[in-house]
Amino acid sequence: MVGKISSDLPPGFRFHPTDEELIMYYLRYQATSRPCPVSIIPEIDVYKFDPWELPEKAEFGENEWYFFTPRDRKYPNGVRPNRAAVSGYWKATGTDKAIYSASKYVGVKKALVFYKGKPPKGVKTDWIMHEYRLSESKSQTTKHSGSMRLDDWVLCRIYKKKNLGKTMEMMKVEGEEDVVESHHQIDATGSLELVFLNLWYKTPFRKCVSTLNVLDLLRILKLLRLTGNTEVTEKTELLKLLRFPESHD
Repeated sequence: MVGKISSDLPPGFRFHPTDEELIMYYLRYQATSRPCPVSIIPEIDVYKFDPWELPEKAEFGENEWYFFTPRDRKYPNGVRPNRAAVSGYWKATGTDKAIYSASKYVGVKKALVFYKGKPPKGVKTDWIMHEYRLSESKSQTTKHSGSMRLDDWVLCRIYKKKNLGKTMEMMKVEGEEDVVESHHQIDATGSLELVFLNLWYKTPFRKCVSTLNVLDLLRILKLLRLTGNTEVTEKTELLKLLRFPESHD
């Protein structure tokens, strides 16, 4: 899911603005009809699409996509925004984050999660939206009195969260399958895989190897088993192989 890449951008260009920069140099410029520093944020009503349709509408981005979008009211005389999309809705999560520039309050950042279906029985997805609006937007809502328009422009960052829980569970299953596969070939007390799995679920050992990916550890164990080194049964020896100091927790 890669957005359209503008031919005007220099090779190697990356777009990683801070919250303050998004407010001060993009949303504020857009709201006052000034040109942004770089024209890679399209104008689109994100609520007329489902989140997985938005990456192809973007001008730029691989893992996150930016859009200027208007906000409409949920009710004609209210100030609550309409969060409904095509096949679901966006629901706010957490608390709003105030954004400052040189100690001055300039905007607010709100996090939202996309749910499929209709409230209150929607199914939560991994799609996330960060919505940025100017601090003065609330005071300007009266200018749209009598219309459904709440804000002319807010800035949205859309991305899909990586489901770490599922990934860890898959790694755990892979490790357990490795043990079952080799159990009939080597003695259980000398199995490096069994030692690893036993130690992995103990907090002190997990702290020692927390900087390594679980999948990388499993690959190391596979390599040791293939080379015949399956007699490592002590925690200290295993940690030496992985080049970590022994934990004294």
